[in-house]
Amino acid sequence: MTGVLLVLLAMIATAVALFDWNWFRHPLELYLADRSQREVRIGDLHVEAGFSLEPTVRVRDVYVENAPWASKGPAVVAGEASITFSLTSLWERRPVISRLVLVDAKVQMERREDGLRNWRLTNPEDRGPGRIKVLRLEPHRTTIRVILGNLDLDVLVAASQAGASDQAPAASQPTQIDFKGKLGGTAIAGQFQTGERLTLLETGESFAMRGHATAGNSRLDVDGTIADLARPSAIDASVRLAGRSLSDLHRIVATAMPASRPYKFEARVRQAQDEVSFDEVRASIGNSDFSGTIGIDLRRERASLRAELRSESADLADFGSPAGAGQATTKAAERQVAASGPATSAATGRDPEDANRGRLGRLFSERAFNGEYLKTLDAHVTLNAKKLTTANLPELESLRVSADLKDGALALDPIDIGLAGGHVVGLLTFDGRRKPISSHAKVDFKEMRIERLLDRLAKGAQSAGQINGHFDLKGQGDSIAKTLASATGSMQVSMAGGGISNLLDARLGLNTGKILRLMITGDQAIAIHRAVIDFDFEQGLGKSKAILLDTDQTRTEGTGTIDLRSETVDVLLTPHPKKPGLFSRHSSIHVHGPIRKMEFSLAETAAGKEMEPPGSTGGDRPR
Repeated sequence: MTGVLLVLLAMIATAVALFDWNWFRHPLELYLADRSQREVRIGDLHVEAGFSLEPTVRVRDVYVENAPWASKGPAVVAGEASITFSLTSLWERRPVISRLVLVDAKVQMERREDGLRNWRLTNPEDRGPGRIKVLRLEPHRTTIRVILGNLDLDVLVAASQAGASDQAPAASQPTQIDFKGKLGGTAIAGQFQTGERLTLLETGESFAMRGHATAGNSRLDVDGTIADLARPSAIDASVRLAGRSLSDLHRIVATAMPASRPYKFEARVRQAQDEVSFDEVRASIGNSDFSGTIGIDLRRERASLRAELRSESADLADFGSPAGAGQATTKAAERQVAASGPATSAATGRDPEDANRGRLGRLFSERAFNGEYLKTLDAHVTLNAKKLTTANLPELESLRVSADLKDGALALDPIDIGLAGGHVVGLLTFDGRRKPISSHAKVDFKEMRIERLLDRLAKGAQSAGQINGHFDLKGQGDSIAKTLASATGSMQVSMAGGGISNLLDARLGLNTGKILRLMITGDQAIAIHRAVIDFDFEQGLGKSKAILLDTDQTRTEGTGTIDLRSETVDVLLTPHPKKPGLFSRHSSIHVHGPIRKMEFSLAETAAGKEMEPPGSTGGDRPR
């Protein structure tokens, strides 16, 4: 029985092989022409089936007229085309072409924005999703032009002939792919050389690819292998991405990117299905450098990112200005403020100091950020920057941080910032699930050096000591400025022990005679018994609970406010010399104005009586 079945199968295979399939050629031409209302010609038709469930249909001298709405020229002119397809996929009504070979062909495929496609012959008005899958493409002396109106993209595949560069592809990579168009409003273009056979979908078979692509002012160079070009299932390639600013990429990667200085990114990229890894990462943004590894898991509904990054040197100015660092006061703005005078504007009724602050620029950025971007992926990122700098905060030294982003909530925990010889350690959280975004900062100051922080007051005089402190603030807002304007919590800074410049102490004590004597005899350090700054904040307004600096020779007490809403400070420091000198003044030091450009003036008081600063509640003064 088995032998009889084999004989029947052999007879059927022989009949198929010997059958003259050209008998069906003319009826097929008439059928396609009638359905498409276009001219269709086939010079020769042959089928190779054998015992395989994937027969091959070979046609020669093919001509297909283009759709009347499409570009000029025929849709298909081919010396030969071979189509290998799956019989089972036809039975299941999901046709799969496992291999398409084109020889001496010119093919033009065009899709309009409304979904109309010129390659649909049996149902030309169908605008629905595609049903036929092409897994492999092998072009020989062939050009294929694909115009996708829905993506504003024009792709040209040219096999075994020169492309736009007028240079013939290498023998090992005879096919050249050129494309140009727009993606998300950004102009894109590229040119790649590939192998003889291209895999497009679901094969897992890799082929060589080398070339570049540009998007706006950014350029991507690739050299390696890729499997399934239309929907990559595997990648192993060296990549290099460089451009003018990270913000140029936001339309391509579909997420917010900061404005930055010119950047460069190099890595070995490997992809297996929905997992991508970036190894041997070497990156730079401006003068900042980074290295490490990055992994992306696309298997879940929301992508997951893991990265371990290191930096020998990083400058915050390279990454733009999320905290308003880029809004530096210019000399021209300062001159304009000085020339405006102290008078209140009669036209607006506003205090000119408020207007001046606007011209000088805010310390905290008002740039809005969208909490929805926090929901686009989950992430775990660690960064160790050995050297961290910014022009507006020269005391900044280093950064170590571990960041976790999950379901729209971002936690920087722990975060360790090297500052003024010490560290700022704690956590920062941002909850993008709420509107407006809620934020929480809980931070400890550890062993920061006073001599690094009091340069403005000291003016070269020597001070020494370690500062410790703590702040715990919560706020809401879609920008840093709005978040701080709503901040509620507390801040404490203290120092026990250490030393302060005798000259600085004399300046704080307003002891003119002592200042003159020390300028002649020389400065020396004196002990600090205690130093305290303690503020409570409610809706952005901080009121002092205690301000104290107690040295061997002077006890300076203070009271006042810090207003994060208007970014101003208003504090009165009143010195009490323990040994008043002949030229000691009965005055207080008034610290006031914008935080970024505070002013110092003397406020005369009666002997032994302090003057409260404007708007102060007095507070509780430590004794």
